[in-house]
Amino acid sequence: MRNRKSLFLAIPSAIIAGIIVGMITYFALNFGGYKEYKAQAKVITTNVENVDDAKDTAKTYAATINSSKIKQKTLETLAIDWNVGKFDSKLEIKPTENSSIIDIVVVDTNKLRAEDLADQYAEYSVRVLNNIYNSGASVMEYSYGSAGILDNSMRYAIIAGSIALVLWGLIQIIRINSYNRKVEKENLSASKANQVKELREVSDKSRKKDSQVNLDNKENIQEDQSQSTQVIDSKEIKEMSQEKSSKYEILGRIPSYKKGEIDV
Repeated sequence: MRNRKSLFLAIPSAIIAGIIVGMITYFALNFGGYKEYKAQAKVITTNVENVDDAKDTAKTYAATINSSKIKQKTLETLAIDWNVGKFDSKLEIKPTENSSIIDIVVVDTNKLRAEDLADQYAEYSVRVLNNIYNSGASVMEYSYGSAGILDNSMRYAIIAGSIALVLWGLIQIIRINSYNRKVEKENLSASKANQVKELREVSDKSRKKDSQVNLDNKENIQEDQSQSTQVIDSKEIKEMSQEKSSKYEILGRIPSYKKGEIDV
């Protein structure tokens, strides 16, 4: 009978799979020449005269310009064939704490495209803020020509390794559960077979015992019958009577007496 496997056996293999996939991803990105660029434009939400009064408005204004309409308008202006979701995954709007400055950050594999997206989004954000709040917002710093290279190889390797770890772990768990179900069925079948075998052995032993008892009874009956039906012929009877009679000795003859001699 085989034993069940523990689900914890899936952990070591999942960790090994995650490490292997992570290493492959890291070296593939580095040797493949994969690069990402970070472009950052700065927006000031108020004019210079009101900077001190508006230094806590960055979070509010950042939420205002985080708009799907601004993103869609930016993509249309630059003629970039992306959907809003893809652009949103590459865009980050970061308000600086205790200030009136908002950073517009775009990360892309194309340096010029990242710079264009950040700068154009900053310009549209300024227009929206001035139209809504009339705050005197302006683009404080453009990103054109200043985008830097990002080394995200390790980050992507960790992400890929984590995904591989989870997926391989789930696969191993499914395989172990399937194996355990088969083992349970086999053990159940073996247990039933053993029970049937034991019942047969007990039945056979009982039959053998009964047959032996019957055989002994028959032998005893035959012996009794042979003893009770023993035939003795006339010759044996005569010899037996002679042997019996020879056991008694004749002491002598009784003397004759006259009538009255021994009468009392």
